[in-house]
Amino acid sequence: ATSIQLTCPECQRGNEAERIYCHDCGARLDRSVLANRKTAKIETAEELHKRMRGMFSQRRIKARLALFKTVKILLAACAAAALVEILLPPDVPPAVKTETLPPQINLSLETLTESRQPQTMQFSEEDVNAYLGNVMKHKKEKLEHPLLAFERAILGFTEGNCRMTMERSIFGYSIFTSGDYDVQVKDGKVRATPKSAAIGRMPIHPSVLPYARFLFSDAVAAMDREHKLLNKVGSIQMHDKMVEVSSTAQ
Repeated sequence: ATSIQLTCPECQRGNEAERIYCHDCGARLDRSVLANRKTAKIETAEELHKRMRGMFSQRRIKARLALFKTVKILLAACAAAALVEILLPPDVPPAVKTETLPPQINLSLETLTESRQPQTMQFSEEDVNAYLGNVMKHKKEKLEHPLLAFERAILGFTEGNCRMTMERSIFGYSIFTSGDYDVQVKDGKVRATPKSAAIGRMPIHPSVLPYARFLFSDAVAAMDREHKLLNKVGSIQMHDKMVEVSSTAQ
């Protein structure tokens, strides 16, 4: 049976029939209503003792506090671990400053696309990154964001895979975002299908990948000229430390 409740006239909190003052706000309770509850079941002394013991059990209170503290510690540990994974840099080559003129890959691509005979050109990962660094250096203003400075973009090639890594810095601390792509030429357009992505060394869940394009959209826009040239080639194949580009017959 349901025990009698005394409703506080101030805060409307339901209180046990044994209380004189409200459990929440401390207002005096109107106990005269108890006289009108003739049909209410009267608790036995054993039931009353059990309920009061449950209300004031120190063991239960301590258990709840311990559980609450444990949950807080676990959440803090998970957040700290995620932050460490984000701040850890991935395996990328160190930034190197060079005074030598990088290979003019854009001119090579123009020659390839204008050729009347099928041709194949190979570009090493080192040459591609040297060219990429030179292009990005002249377009750095377009790649800057408030509080987030652009540092460099890096491409890495393995068999059938292209990895793009962006290094940006905030207050002098580098933050890396990277993505693995399957790059193919289909219907006269270069299509990059995302396979995986990460911030630092923390993987991004696969369900989020379709929405992670913004991480590299500004860099892709900065390479618009090269992107248009690649749309004219016949095929692109990724190999270990190199990329192979082939033209089609005119």
